[in-house]
Amino acid sequence: MFCPHKNSYLQLVCAMNPRVINKAVDHAMERAHFDPHTELPPAQRLESMQPSLYAPHVDITRAQLGFGRIGLRLLNRALHSTDNLEQLQALHSVLDQVQISENAMFLIDLQLVYRLIDLMLDRDPIIKEKVCLILTSLATYYQGRKRIMSRPVIIENLMRLIMRDRKEIRYAASYTLKTLARDRCACEVIMQNEQIIENLLKMVKSDHTGIVLLHLATLINLVEWDPVRALKANAFQVMLSLFENRDPRIVSKAMDCMSQLCKHDVGKILADDYDLTFVLRRFIKSPHIEVVISAVGLMEYTTLTTRSKWRAKEACNELTSRLVHLCCTHNKPLLQMRCMQVLINLCDSPDIRNHMKFYWEKKVKTIKIRTHEEWDGTSETSSYGLETAHNYRTMCIEKVETIKNDYGDNAEVVNVHSYLRTVLEIKERLLRAINWKPYKN
Repeated sequence: MFCPHKNSYLQLVCAMNPRVINKAVDHAMERAHFDPHTELPPAQRLESMQPSLYAPHVDITRAQLGFGRIGLRLLNRALHSTDNLEQLQALHSVLDQVQISENAMFLIDLQLVYRLIDLMLDRDPIIKEKVCLILTSLATYYQGRKRIMSRPVIIENLMRLIMRDRKEIRYAASYTLKTLARDRCACEVIMQNEQIIENLLKMVKSDHTGIVLLHLATLINLVEWDPVRALKANAFQVMLSLFENRDPRIVSKAMDCMSQLCKHDVGKILADDYDLTFVLRRFIKSPHIEVVISAVGLMEYTTLTTRSKWRAKEACNELTSRLVHLCCTHNKPLLQMRCMQVLINLCDSPDIRNHMKFYWEKKVKTIKIRTHEEWDGTSETSSYGLETAHNYRTMCIEKVETIKNDYGDNAEVVNVHSYLRTVLEIKERLLRAINWKPYKN
């Protein structure tokens, strides 16, 4: 019979259509059965079951084989079939089964990853897209990343797809590379490719917006691992040119990547040469909060040098006024921390310190820090963050650094109380910096 909850058949072979059996049983039990795949509205399928490229003679809403261990072994065997249609059906079923963690771990143990890597360069574009989607799901597990990175040739295959193939496949391959780059151990293997940084910088200049965002997320992790190669490849100039992009998401990601570059001494020198602190003045007034957070985060590194502090004195009133007002946005703790850190950096200059002491010390003392009951538990802006309220311990917020008391693979876990205590400590350091005297009275 067909199991709608797991989107699979309970047995491998059946003499009649399992849907007929299901309907007969429901009719005999006089039970109204709701199937979201057949009821209106029809667009209630899993996102993973809606690829951009559709295979012929394959029902994209139903898996072909069972979810049992025997069925998974047959799926793995069917991937080696010479029949293209059988391969497509097996790949579609694997794409469905890897959404279940138990089945994904079993398929990893069956060394499915090695066969998928061999299929990445298949002539059929549908196979290439599905393989990238499956590898992305498997790369979210530690065991999956370990198996995938044991074959470094996957990086060459991904770059070939990213550089030469159609946009649907470029997007899927870029998403796979971004998922792998989140692991620092995988970054070491990825950076062994001699042209990885140069190729990604070439693609961010002219590709589609969604693909550029994925490339920038990959570059942030790779540059954090080794900023020297990116600086030699003129990544600083490329990121600076992306500041003028119309999409605020690209601007924000480019600033985050620039922050990794400015951690290096050469990046700080380039920031002074290009007068980056003055370039960021207009971005901290942006109507997009993501751009403001990224711009202030970049200013944490551009205001470290003596030269930048002297330049900041020329716009002391404007900079300090805007940063102090941003510090008062108590519903964004990450923005508060970054703004206060920039002000601490600027207070190294005696003139700016005296200005802060005279005009803004009382305002800084009144900065409100949220309690853990008032905070939604996220450090980034998200539509989900506005809806979860106090349920951050039970809600899953995707692609957002969630401050929660939970543990898991690749989870960025921070205790809520310690996070807020860090914000309070930064506020105290700012007050000490404002009142700092380099000499004894």
